[in-house]
Amino acid sequence: MKRVLLTLSIALMMLTACEANDQTVDSPVIMNSFSEIIEPHNPEQAEQSGDVVVLLEGMRNKDKWNTFVKNVKNKQQDQVRVTMYTIEGGAIIYELIYDGSVIQSTYDNSRDAYGSKQGITTNTCEGIGTMKSEQGRVFNVLTGCEKAGSTFSIPK
Repeated sequence: MKRVLLTLSIALMMLTACEANDQTVDSPVIMNSFSEIIEPHNPEQAEQSGDVVVLLEGMRNKDKWNTFVKNVKNKQQDQVRVTMYTIEGGAIIYELIYDGSVIQSTYDNSRDAYGSKQGITTNTCEGIGTMKSEQGRVFNVLTGCEKAGSTFSIPK
């Protein structure tokens, strides 16, 4: 009889423990889950995959960029991929992941035939600020970066 009660008690405890683990818990944002880059990474494909696309004639998916900037300001986790196109049509890709305190920036110019061939580099930055060009245009830039000379700038 003791054996039956002991077995029943253990089974009841295990069931209770399993039920407690089934409760819904707010999980943190899953970061670094960018969609796959489809080659050739032309502006239409980049836009369809959710990238913020920067072309000479303007920006596509600008709302995604504005949301990212707002979330960084409010210290809310977020991520965005920005694909900029050169005059020759080469794609330069930035993946920015904000974890609530710093921005992890990945720079990839491997698709730019006329670029510096840096390939993929990473940097950690504290935030996003603004910069005004000599022509008076205002850009968002990454600020407080560990590695000097961050090349990221996007029209505001």
